[in-house]
Amino acid sequence: MTDIIRIFFAFACCLLLVTRTAAADVELTPGEQALTEQGKVIEVAVMYDFVPFSYVEDGQLTGFVADLLKLIEAKTGARLQPRISEWSDSLQRLKNKQIDAIANISFKPERTSYTLYTTPYYEIPTVVFTDKQFGNYESLADLSGKHVGVLKDIFYLKELSTREDIRISTYDDYGKLTRALAFGEIDAAIQNLTSGYHYATKNAYTNIKVAGEFTLDTVGREDLRFGVRSDRPAIQSMLQKGLDSISDQEWNQLINRWVGVSSSDFTERRQTIALTPEEREFVKNNPVIRVHNESNFEPYNFFEDGLPQGHSIDFMRMLAKRAGLEVKFVSGRSWNDYLKMMRRGELDVMTNIVYSDERSQYMLFTKPYLRLAQGIFRRQGTEDLDSIEKLKASRLALPEGFFTYQKLSQESGYNLIPARDPLDALMRISTNEADATIEIMSVAEHLMRKYAVPGIVGSNPHQVMASEPLSLRLAVTTDKPILRHILQKAMDSLSEQEKRQLQSKWTGSGALDSNYLHLSGTELAWMESHAAARICTSRSRLPFEKTTEKGDHIGAFADLLDVIRHNAGLSVRLVPVDNFSQALAYLKEGACDLVSRAPPSLESTGISLSHPLLQESLVIATGLDEIYVHDISQVRNQTLAVLEGSHVQHHLETVHPELNLRLYPDLSHAMDAIASGQVFGLIDTLPSLSRAIVTEHRSDIKISGELADIYPATLATRSSDKTLLQIVNKAIQSIRPEQYETINNRWLQAPVTAEPPDYRLIIQAALATTLLVLLMLVWNRKLARLNANIRDSRNQLMQAHEELKVKNRMLEQLSTTDRLTRLYNRLYLEKAFEEQLSRAEQVNGYSFSLLLVDIDHFKQINDRYGHDRGDAVLTDFAAVLKGSCREQDIIARWGGEEFMLVCPDTRLGDAMAQAKSLLYSIQQHRFAHVGHCTASIGVASWQPGDSYQSLCRRADQALYQAKGQGRNRVCREDETPSAR
Repeated sequence: MTDIIRIFFAFACCLLLVTRTAAADVELTPGEQALTEQGKVIEVAVMYDFVPFSYVEDGQLTGFVADLLKLIEAKTGARLQPRISEWSDSLQRLKNKQIDAIANISFKPERTSYTLYTTPYYEIPTVVFTDKQFGNYESLADLSGKHVGVLKDIFYLKELSTREDIRISTYDDYGKLTRALAFGEIDAAIQNLTSGYHYATKNAYTNIKVAGEFTLDTVGREDLRFGVRSDRPAIQSMLQKGLDSISDQEWNQLINRWVGVSSSDFTERRQTIALTPEEREFVKNNPVIRVHNESNFEPYNFFEDGLPQGHSIDFMRMLAKRAGLEVKFVSGRSWNDYLKMMRRGELDVMTNIVYSDERSQYMLFTKPYLRLAQGIFRRQGTEDLDSIEKLKASRLALPEGFFTYQKLSQESGYNLIPARDPLDALMRISTNEADATIEIMSVAEHLMRKYAVPGIVGSNPHQVMASEPLSLRLAVTTDKPILRHILQKAMDSLSEQEKRQLQSKWTGSGALDSNYLHLSGTELAWMESHAAARICTSRSRLPFEKTTEKGDHIGAFADLLDVIRHNAGLSVRLVPVDNFSQALAYLKEGACDLVSRAPPSLESTGISLSHPLLQESLVIATGLDEIYVHDISQVRNQTLAVLEGSHVQHHLETVHPELNLRLYPDLSHAMDAIASGQVFGLIDTLPSLSRAIVTEHRSDIKISGELADIYPATLATRSSDKTLLQIVNKAIQSIRPEQYETINNRWLQAPVTAEPPDYRLIIQAALATTLLVLLMLVWNRKLARLNANIRDSRNQLMQAHEELKVKNRMLEQLSTTDRLTRLYNRLYLEKAFEEQLSRAEQVNGYSFSLLLVDIDHFKQINDRYGHDRGDAVLTDFAAVLKGSCREQDIIARWGGEEFMLVCPDTRLGDAMAQAKSLLYSIQQHRFAHVGHCTASIGVASWQPGDSYQSLCRRADQALYQAKGQGRNRVCREDETPSAR
């Protein structure tokens, strides 16, 4: 009997092993397969109170992670045993190698020495819960003077405790923390969103809400992962394979069951990319990547309010999340400095960079993620720079190290002026230090509007070399090819919707004047693989288009093509042809990619038409004596003239083969044929015939009827070029109505009447009045001359007045702005002080304060690092001030390394609190090349009888006292220094 039991037990164990192995959905290595053998258990530490991810209810572990572990067991065949304990105990056990793995761990660089991470399986934000009477939370300033509760020993408690203006209380678990808020013991509770929602819902705390997301330099969204002890890589790779094999449907079921929809606006499952073992090893060894952040490449990459911002910045953050990387942005340098840092290996990634052969020697490039058109921007009132010769004769201000700067510096004849950034280049033009710049249109337009740069106009010349669109990419150092592969994978994983949303945020209609469109990766790749789209254009077909002897392309289509190139970043090359028939032949032969004007009836194998570019009508012109023609059936028995090889000929032969058509080389000969009676009429588009009748003064021809009220102008391309057709259609849809209206008014509105005037009557009337006119002319000659002089003087005065307004605006801007830091200067500060002084003297109870800030030991910085880097510190310091002060505060450079803040409606105590907060921000900031800097701050508040000089003197005395007490502190007038 005992033997039978043993045999049965062995059979059951084998059956269990076979069942587990059969259930596995992933292919395991021998090392991973060994983990699934009989008796092998992988212990995973989980929390008992992390609702809804892992918590104990009725003595059983439940929650998101419990179900996730079961899913991974089913996928891999492994046996995962949860071990329930407190978080701090579990983390210590992982560090001591007393546990195999831990759930719900977030990536921290300091943990990488003892932890192997999987990619995140979920992301939740840390938020601020408040009662419903509290407003929105946007920054720590909103918690000033409040009583705030947090979890005991939470990792951001130390940083939060440095805020002297916030009272902190700690709680043992999330349940107690949420209860304290609901019962009014605290004003706000900082905790993860899902736990707060759980306890609020469970206990019917209907009086609390989410006021906003809580972020610090050390606090972002909490990424939940599995962490594995560092000597068990097989467990990490097996868990990762299990996560990667979970389908979208299974993820959705988990999320819907445990997270629900109540917090869906804040939470999201992290969509991570599948990395190879080599790529995961790279992420493990290089968890933080250094990425460049420019000052003024807006709206793509810039530094404002103390933060890196822009399309490329958000794009980089999205990629880093997908790859499980952390980003450290390096700010405050020039573009040339960043290129040098890439050469020295002091930087890992550059964004929005253009490929060049020279750069490829020390950088590896991804595929492009944006393609943007360039333009030439010049001073208003100067000649349009529409040729290479005119460019070479101009002073060109270009950001030093930019692609265009490097390209033109290698060619002879250009007069280049190096600028710090695009804004500096535009300011040099405005102040007549340069004549023009070449810049991405969206960047220049954004900067000119935001900073009110006066006196500059832009152009979009399609025949000038400098206007070719630029493809923006990511670049990494040559010693990190794996990082390039990881970033490209992350780029490829982004959906088109995500790309559109990002582009709309920074360059959509709400951000810029132009209507920039989103192009897919396939469309960008097409443009990158083609030097230009070749367009067959008519040599002479105005008002639609014409190619001049100089090669200039003019007309309605030429203007529309400029808009298309601008919006889509499409490079074009014109291929002039005589007529549509020749263009169609070129298209079929592959000599061009697009035909500029195709009939809507074109039905040719292998040819596709775009969306309508213009809506025109088809009309007939006849002699003066003919009656109105309202239908083409009226002229079926007549001989009709059309232009030979035109799109109209092709259309009529296709749609109305019964017509008797006679071909002519141009409209002039065709109208002569009408006048001589050789043909009944001439059929063409309304704009073309109207223009021809007016420009050639044909009083013997009239437009007698409309044969087709809708005859759209379309572009034609080969059906095999589907991607090009998609680009063109998107570009056509991006043209705004006002742009159509401007082009229509310029080219397509030609005055013409159906019945010419009776010139005999006009001549008779003219003869009858000639004598009277001659008599009046003698008497009015002097008066006319006088009026002309007055008119010229008035025009000159108006022109001078407009120029004076522009100059005054420039002068005002320059006279009140510090050139280096772009803060207000001392002149503006004195004016602002007088306004505050006047208000304080007139309004009872009103007061204001001054903060005088001095960078400690700044001379040593200049002596050690040089004045260029000293200037960079001043610029960065100004950015810290702007990012740390209130909107109503007036910040100015007082002189040298001293800065002055005027704080309206602020008493001495509040000014001291603000100064301490500002001092903390300065202490925490890391300045490029220099590291950390400190400052001394003197504070003084207005008192009745104070003048500008007396208040500044007291603030200066307080600053002197702070320096005397050892610097790096705040002192107020006639007080001892505050503690640091």
